[in-house]
Amino acid sequence: MLKGVQGVICDWAGTMVDFGSLSPVAAFKEAFERYGFEVSFEEIRTFMGMLKFEHTKAILALAKERFLKQFGRYPTEEDARAIYHSFEPALFDSLAHYSKPIRGAVQFAEVLKQRGIQLGSTTGYTCSMMEVVTHEAAKEGYRPDCYVSPSAYLPGRPHPFMIYKNAIELEIYPLSSIIKIGDTISDIHEGLNAGCWSIGVAMSGNELGLSYEEMEALPKELLSEKCALARKRLYDAGAHYVIDGIWEALPLLEIINEKIIQGEKPCLIGFARV
Repeated sequence: MLKGVQGVICDWAGTMVDFGSLSPVAAFKEAFERYGFEVSFEEIRTFMGMLKFEHTKAILALAKERFLKQFGRYPTEEDARAIYHSFEPALFDSLAHYSKPIRGAVQFAEVLKQRGIQLGSTTGYTCSMMEVVTHEAAKEGYRPDCYVSPSAYLPGRPHPFMIYKNAIELEIYPLSSIIKIGDTISDIHEGLNAGCWSIGVAMSGNELGLSYEEMEALPKELLSEKCALARKRLYDAGAHYVIDGIWEALPLLEIINEKIIQGEKPCLIGFARV
């Protein structure tokens, strides 16, 4: 008889900590302002989940025509490096404040441990950033079994290599017995490209992009509309399932576990979106 779910690999900001994924957005906004070039929150959030230097370059590429109009030339990698130089300290200043686990995250991790399911994680943060995040999250009781950051030798999302590294470190196979959970389009593609079940997070993360307080202040009808759009974007990216937040993940664990036991594998919608 086939085993069910062997491992779950979660994103960090917007999925397990930092409701609304606010820390990197605020840091990018500040870094671009210091450089003298305004970018919108929408432009910043378009590429959330990527390695942060690659994220910086992607924002500049998206806004290159506006950059040309302001500076008389297209942005270069040197511009990206100058902006990223301001981004890192701005992010470090806010990381500790924004690393509190989201409702349900600690409970979810505890249930996985009780069931003998490994909990890994991937991120767009560097290793030094993750030292802050993991330290603060651990104070509140959230401690995954493994985390992997992108580097020059380990490309980040939407490539599948960080998931592969988790699988190696945690000794999980096959990859179709792994569930990837994340709040960005690049999270969904990362999971699909690795051959995993991919679950999107709509309300607590990047796609809604609101703090808990901002979300609570919205009229219910408007919040419902915004959440529906967020869910659609994640489904359109290829997510097998979409939840509002990690507090809704446990019932899906049961559903996917049964599918795996019955021999079903995740449909690789959008395979190799790199």
